[in-house]
Amino acid sequence: MNTQSSSTARLTNLIRHGFRVLLVGPPATAKTARFHAVAKALGWRFFYGIDGRTADLMDRLDAAGAVVPDVANGVSRSLPLQALKDIVECKEPAIWFVDEIGRAPIDVQGALNSVFDQLRRAGSPVVVVAATNRPQDKAGVASLSEQLRSRFDVTFAIATPDVKTDDISGPTYLTDWAGEVAGWTDHAADAGFAPSVVAWHRMTAGAKLYAWKPNGNAAQRMPDYRTWETVSRLLNAGVSDLDSIGATIGRGPAGEFLAFAALAAQLPAPSEVFARPTEATVPTDPAACYLLSATLARVVDAKQVPAFLNYIDRLPRVFTALAGRDAHRRFNAEAERTKTQSKLVKVPQWNDWFLKNEDLFKY
Repeated sequence: MNTQSSSTARLTNLIRHGFRVLLVGPPATAKTARFHAVAKALGWRFFYGIDGRTADLMDRLDAAGAVVPDVANGVSRSLPLQALKDIVECKEPAIWFVDEIGRAPIDVQGALNSVFDQLRRAGSPVVVVAATNRPQDKAGVASLSEQLRSRFDVTFAIATPDVKTDDISGPTYLTDWAGEVAGWTDHAADAGFAPSVVAWHRMTAGAKLYAWKPNGNAAQRMPDYRTWETVSRLLNAGVSDLDSIGATIGRGPAGEFLAFAALAAQLPAPSEVFARPTEATVPTDPAACYLLSATLARVVDAKQVPAFLNYIDRLPRVFTALAGRDAHRRFNAEAERTKTQSKLVKVPQWNDWFLKNEDLFKY
């Protein structure tokens, strides 16, 4: 099964063929994470800015190099900093990600123009990609010069719940909001986020995933991709009080989420499910099914897979699919990290079940 979201697969295909991509969207929409995912999928080196500096922190010297006299030849030459030299002279396929490019001073944008052109003229295997917020986000973006913008082959906007992605007079979006939610929840399941966080956003179809708005009050917290990741880290660390979660995503969203997460107390424990898969209670409430399917997929080990399959086959088909796919993705991710074969391959019951349920993995 292809474990990439459709949006990541689209970016991967473009970048593999050398197309320069610019992503435009509000803060905390995982723009940087998407390019990291592409580099990982391709197995390419990843350069972040110049020596880890985003474009808004660069000065012209970073991107253009220092002008020094060449006394022997009676001329001046521009010598790049070592970090820039590493990028320009890289001979292997790589991604150079320039973050916050819309905040770069105009002289830095001019210098970036030159180095981008240098890479293209040299036929460099380094593919330039970049990200920026929009002026209306009040994130310090002034403008992106037309010269610099024209150096990118493809520009995608990032969808949020309030945009109309089918408006042909507006920007082209990487995917619609439903695609964003599906990609984020799959990423969250793969990354070991708390099962309740994954289940909450699946059950609500992402209605609570992103509500960031420009706000001058530093104490006002709002849900976005980044703050939900923090919620998961808090839960995984055993922190689940309303104040702590509210200080991350806001008290209103925190109260709604914690009420949902409290359903866990009413569900059969994973140990009971794996010990008695044909007798353990199967919930009928969809909210409980979302939570249970995510939880079981997160904790099942290879020895428990036969019992896991017996139990999830008793769930409504949509939750069977979610649990099976999440477990599959999790074991594959573990195999990739350890450079070993997936433990599922060694479980005969899984191989039989997978063949009988291939339709669940076509999405």
